[in-house]
Amino acid sequence: MTEINIANELFLNKKFEDAVLQYEKILKNDPHDLTALNNNGYTLSKLKRYDAAIECYNRSLQIKPDDKLVQINIISVYRKTGRIDDALELCNRILEKNPDELIVLYHKLRLLKKSNKITESNEICNKILKKYPYNTDVQNELIK
Repeated sequence: MTEINIANELFLNKKFEDAVLQYEKILKNDPHDLTALNNNGYTLSKLKRYDAAIECYNRSLQIKPDDKLVQINIISVYRKTGRIDDALELCNRILEKNPDELIVLYHKLRLLKKSNKITESNEICNKILKKYPYNTDVQNELIK
């Protein structure tokens, strides 16, 4: 089993601290390993070590600036830490290039809802439901 598979297996078994150690071992040998950087950031966010997670994600973006998955993970950390404006700004930057990016639209509608911007949130719900009318998660977010 490869080192990344070992780290991923540790993560899947919820051995997050051990997974972080394994990802860091990989990154010591190859600091540009994008998979290890992203997975380590995600694992750190599971441990609520949000600043360290953001550091991993930022290192990843230095290597691959438009990595959408990493950007989405940053949005998630921003949302969890109350950095709503930063999260919305990143959502908007992604949506400028990819206006129909479902997961980003979903994050944005939840952020807007959290900011009590119900009309804007509902507009995004309706936009998503036009493409995915049976998406129950989005249906449940729609406030009438």
